[in-house]
Amino acid sequence: MASVNFQITKNTRVLIGTEATMGTPAVQACAAVEMPCTEYSFTDIGSGGQTLDVAPFRIGSGGSTQSDDMVKARRHDRMYEISMTFHCTDLATKRVLLNLYEDGASGGISALLGNMPTTSVFADNTTNTKPVSIIIENGGHAAVAGTDKDMVFTSAMCTGISFSGDIGSNAGVVMCTATFVTAYLPTATTNVGHTVATSVSDQQTMFNMHDLTATNYASQDLTLFGFEVNIARTVTRVGHQDGGAFKPFGYSVGPYEVTGSLTCKRDDLALTASAEGQSTVALDLDTGVYQIEIPQCMNDTAANALDEDGWKMTLPFRAVYTGATSTAIFKFAGAGGDS
Repeated sequence: MASVNFQITKNTRVLIGTEATMGTPAVQACAAVEMPCTEYSFTDIGSGGQTLDVAPFRIGSGGSTQSDDMVKARRHDRMYEISMTFHCTDLATKRVLLNLYEDGASGGISALLGNMPTTSVFADNTTNTKPVSIIIENGGHAAVAGTDKDMVFTSAMCTGISFSGDIGSNAGVVMCTATFVTAYLPTATTNVGHTVATSVSDQQTMFNMHDLTATNYASQDLTLFGFEVNIARTVTRVGHQDGGAFKPFGYSVGPYEVTGSLTCKRDDLALTASAEGQSTVALDLDTGVYQIEIPQCMNDTAANALDEDGWKMTLPFRAVYTGATSTAIFKFAGAGGDS
């Protein structure tokens, strides 16, 4: 008989819950943040996280087929991935940045410094509040009314976030896309009912291109049509423990890359901003409430678009620091007074 269970996105929400111990899911009273997602995706449980390893064929007669000894499920190095796209609000964005580079306290400026990551090794079964549980409420397969199950991705680590603004799309709202990975088996067995400290209804003010009062790059006030800023790092699982769950011994995290681009009107200011050479320039995008600031950018290969509604330039860049490693590479402000 066919199952009556089904899931729909409208009946779910995405939460980020703070953990106490790596490898142990966030508890019910974790004061989770509800993400203002517009879409999300994840590696499913079951065989979603495994691939098959195949031995080479034998040479000669009888070597043209494969036995079950020649095909094995690869589980010792699997990683599950969760991706979410959400409105750029103060609390949601800073919660992701707190996981990404350990600085994202509400009400303050979040800064990525040249000497980060602060922590480069994370060990299983140790006290640690940096890894997070990604919770998909009502996302389990056994979703009968009243008995919905939550999908929980334990000890997830963010590998990157992108900020994307386009004055001609999404009503100008800046969108963020964050990607997380975990080496722990996801679960979908209970409806925990996590407490939510920050809901979507608490996040009504968002970063919007139409509110920008400063679009300054290389001391030039550009006419900006859109921008992207990307922060990326690697998260590598360390080994596997005995047992069917193949838990990792921990994670090793890599260095950060900060890149981006601006799309602006092609004029004398844009030409000045795109000057070649080894010098660095500053980027400041500010609404008076929300702000992205990159103190030191190096220009990459510029491009143009000869559109009928006006020629445009795309100015790619890479963020660096100058001098002491404690210098900020990237700053994000999302509350009045931060910017």
